[in-house]
Amino acid sequence: MAPAFQTVTITTIADGSATVYSGKVTGRLVAIKYMPGSSQLATGADLTITAETTGQAILTKANAGTSTVWYYPVAAGSKVADGAASTLTEVPIFLCDERIKVVVAEGGDKKTGSIGFLVDAVP
Repeated sequence: MAPAFQTVTITTIADGSATVYSGKVTGRLVAIKYMPGSSQLATGADLTITAETTGQAILTKANAGTSTVWYYPVAAGSKVADGAASTLTEVPIFLCDERIKVVVAEGGDKKTGSIGFLVDAVP
């Protein structure tokens, strides 16, 4: 299967917060594109991105800014034998039939932007 790109609109409420979800995805998360939008999310917008069902941490970004930015998240590796940190410290993030949850704080009063996810689908 070919890689797929999904975009989700973010609209904050008066306190500057928002929670949005992607559609369900299966595959390797390759990249995240943060797009603050025309009514720009505040410079101080904080993003916490996780897998909805498993709660797997994907990306935490404080003060995301007002420019479009690409992120390429990876997870910390661990050893099979004892779960200790691996010398291979970064491994791809895989998702299986779950949505990506984006929580925004400090995004400004009623601001809009969007976030996109590039997923390399698994056949």
